[in-house]
Amino acid sequence: MKVEYSKQFVKAAYKLTGKYKISLQRIISEVILAKDMADLTNSIKMVGFQNSYRIKMGNYRLILVFRFVEETVIFELLLSRGEVYRKLHETNLRKKEKD
Repeated sequence: MKVEYSKQFVKAAYKLTGKYKISLQRIISEVILAKDMADLTNSIKMVGFQNSYRIKMGNYRLILVFRFVEETVIFELLLSRGEVYRKLHETNLRKKEKD
């Protein structure tokens, strides 16, 4: 699949260290090699969203938005598990999902 990254995701990815950075590289390569979202081992569709998926990575959560038309996966968020489910991030994700 084609992969794109949001600015917020890239900024958070640069701050990762050690095993999290290695895990992130493995997840990104798995997404690139996957033919569709069902091929990803750790992805779970988010409740209340049509095209958003969550991947667990230790204490972090990766939020992906899948565009069916272009078959593109956009890495939107990389946040700690307590931060990712806040209302602010949810409303921003809903706006980006509609685009």
